[in-house]
Amino acid sequence: MEASPATLSATLGHWASVGGLGLLCAAWGANLLKMLRGDVQPPEVSLTADTAPDPLPEPCPSLTVLIPARNEASNIEACVRSILDAGWPGPLEIVAIDDRSTDGTGDILARIAGSERRLSVVQGADPPPGWLGKPHALHLGQAAATGDWLLFLDADVRVTPGGLQRLLGRVIAQEAEMASALGRLTVESFWERVVQTRMGAVIAGGNPLPEVNDPEHERALANGQCLLFRRDAYDRLGGHAAIKGSVLDDVDFAKRAKQEKVRYRLYYGPAVFSCRMYTGLNEIWQGWTKNLFPALGYSLIATAIVTLLLFASSLLPFVLLAKNLAYLAAGLPFEPLFLGLEAVACGLILATDAVGHRTHGYRWGLFWTFPLGMLIVLAVFWNSAWRIKSGRGAVWKGRVVEGGPKA
Repeated sequence: MEASPATLSATLGHWASVGGLGLLCAAWGANLLKMLRGDVQPPEVSLTADTAPDPLPEPCPSLTVLIPARNEASNIEACVRSILDAGWPGPLEIVAIDDRSTDGTGDILARIAGSERRLSVVQGADPPPGWLGKPHALHLGQAAATGDWLLFLDADVRVTPGGLQRLLGRVIAQEAEMASALGRLTVESFWERVVQTRMGAVIAGGNPLPEVNDPEHERALANGQCLLFRRDAYDRLGGHAAIKGSVLDDVDFAKRAKQEKVRYRLYYGPAVFSCRMYTGLNEIWQGWTKNLFPALGYSLIATAIVTLLLFASSLLPFVLLAKNLAYLAAGLPFEPLFLGLEAVACGLILATDAVGHRTHGYRWGLFWTFPLGMLIVLAVFWNSAWRIKSGRGAVWKGRVVEGGPKA
């Protein structure tokens, strides 16, 4: 007897669901195996504690480190001291830009500069029309820089001993002109551990370093916490004037580097620096709100696609498993095959999360918060789209820093 269209459709849907869950289990299983092998990043783009520094040329090039500082009294001294203690073997200068701080940042910088000749302080100014605060502050700072290489660091960065030599040595050995690094993410509060680690995994997973470092590939990513330029390459790219209105100055520099054929590298660099980006849920929410929608080209379609894929690959198995467990508890009919596949998928996801946390030195025991963390990640994506698309704008440190694409 020939099956009815409805029966055929149900059968196809059943096996499509089985196949989808099976593929999801296979993908997470492969990811878990990769984590267990320690095969995280290719060695040529890894700067870890086990990485031997590449030799620097003789004479050692001069380096200028530039730090924008707006109300960074809690961070700025530790940042400056970490640079001074990093052991750069060549000429070193630090240019800190006090970007109209009101919390004593300027006093701290003045005190350090009084006893440390390698530190100079540039006073920030209100940005002209079309400029955002951070690009303008760095534009002012670079005018005072004399180094062969310019390294732009955020004030919440802590440079690792030997980190400067490890980064520049690799960049020079690979004949790059611009570089960035993904340092070690420092997390201390509960919400940092729940959200920041998962957001970091989403960004890293969506931007494979071999593709980012391929000059012919369109994928471009950089980390504004740590941007390195050979001086002449920075000038050829137009400096910060070329990205003056960008909240994603790092990514836009990477895009320009590929367009202008400036050799660029992005490294996995936990032995270069560490950074505690945000200190709690409110900062996490506001910080990522200003970045995520611009990172997706201000596109609602791209936001929908990315969040749908993230939901399907990370949260849907938990939703389906909860539904079938509820059916089981209530004595309602359910499909045992689906329950088994969903349980395997959820187990692989949580195991991968735990191993990943342990590999990167985080508290692996919080693996059970994975669904909560990913739910917040998805919510921030849509909050970013809503705030910017509606014209309300994203707010950071009391200022609207992202109101939407510029005409």
